[in-house]
Amino acid sequence: MAQTEATVSKSEEGRTILSGETNPITIPVVVDEAEPSSGATASSEVKEAGGSGVDESLATTPAASVNVVLSQPKTTEELIAARALKRAARKSAIREKAEGHKRTGDILFEANKYKAAYPHYLEAIQLWGSNPAYFISLAGAYRKLQWYEEAAHAATRALTLDPKNSEARYVRGVARMEQRLLKPARLDFETVLEHDPSHLRARAALTEVSHFIATSGQLGTHELGPNPIEELVKDVDFGFPHYEQDALEIASVSDSSDCNHVGNGVQCRFYNHEGCARGTACLFSHAPDEKSVRDELGRNVCIYHLLDSCKFGASKCIYSHSKEALPKSGWWASPEQIAKVKSVIEVAEQKAREQRHLESERWKAHIKALKAAGKQPKSAGVKSAEKKGGEEKDAGKQEVEGRNAKEVSAADTGIEKKAEGEKITSGKASVQKKKPEGQKRKPQAGRRKKSFAAVVPAKAAGAPVAPTDSPEAEKKSATVADPATTTPGFTDYQLNVPPADVKPLVQDAPVALSY
Repeated sequence: MAQTEATVSKSEEGRTILSGETNPITIPVVVDEAEPSSGATASSEVKEAGGSGVDESLATTPAASVNVVLSQPKTTEELIAARALKRAARKSAIREKAEGHKRTGDILFEANKYKAAYPHYLEAIQLWGSNPAYFISLAGAYRKLQWYEEAAHAATRALTLDPKNSEARYVRGVARMEQRLLKPARLDFETVLEHDPSHLRARAALTEVSHFIATSGQLGTHELGPNPIEELVKDVDFGFPHYEQDALEIASVSDSSDCNHVGNGVQCRFYNHEGCARGTACLFSHAPDEKSVRDELGRNVCIYHLLDSCKFGASKCIYSHSKEALPKSGWWASPEQIAKVKSVIEVAEQKAREQRHLESERWKAHIKALKAAGKQPKSAGVKSAEKKGGEEKDAGKQEVEGRNAKEVSAADTGIEKKAEGEKITSGKASVQKKKPEGQKRKPQAGRRKKSFAAVVPAKAAGAPVAPTDSPEAEKKSATVADPATTTPGFTDYQLNVPPADVKPLVQDAPVALSY
């Protein structure tokens, strides 16, 4: 300590205070840094002026001491409390947004705009799904829109959250009555009046539905037979959820970015143990799955560890094995509940093993049938070397053929020739050569020379017929034909040309019509 105090005269002195749960701890800290102050400049000026006997302590002036406060690491309870505050603030903001949608829907509902009101109720339910009032409002909008099946479903959802809600049960009864489910509707109205006798609308509806039930078995003076639908639905419990049942508790799922970060589906070991530094950029999953339980610090605790059956241990398991941040009220806190969960998991694993065994036996039977039929079964593994080599050869051959085809097509597109009225277009595989002038085609044995004089009639009487001796004339006569020419198998109907044997009428001559 003496060495430290001797050094402080030429350095900066500071204190570090560690604030713990009891008394803060003060530790002296020596910082070996000293900056020249204005006093050093003044002493140098005095020395240049010839002054003597100046105190050397004026050369440097110690800086003000700096107190650095470092807090000790937070305990698990403090971390849970801080996280709970953040979740509460986020939950309050979400619920306030849900209430805004609810108010907007109520305003539209009062203005008789039911089709515009129910989407706001749905948005409110998406944000705050455990509020039964939103489902009741949604059921009322569906009822006004005459969507009675959806109205009954929304009212049932509200009753699962609050079985003692008389308004939800009344709305469901009205929706059932509109669906002609008279006896289930009467059951709802009777339940409402049993626990709330002052509900006047339910009493009026009960009177009406009772009258319908009494008169539904008769058609005038004739008695009707039993309703077949009642026989089919006799085992359905239309009173669910019953008035005495407990409300359904919806577990509050964390809406943080880590809880929604699924990644590639494989759990991140660092996130569940020391913490992942990548955050949402991590390739692995930070979200809970069927093999874990989310604790209050956001970590996923191994469910097999809670059942004392994890075969990996704390060092190798990708899930957390810490029970400190788990809620106190959970199935893991009760031995009876642990036994129930363990039995359920065992049954699920047994069914999964049986399913895998069944699929394996089916695959073996399929392979056996293929071999019996003389067919080679398709391999799901890596292809053999011969197949790979054959595929490479085929690919190379196709590449060469494609290159040659491109070269041929490029050469064909640049070729354009004219030979006596014929034009050779680009892209044709064969090119006809021009015959030299004066060269005649040799007649083939046993082949008659066609004469087009009989096929192509003259346009007018006495018109000369083109000679067919030369092949060029024969070609020309075959390609350029008269519009009136017809070929075998084809009839050219020219509607605007009169027949040859019909004489045209003279417009000046009067036409007498006989009646």
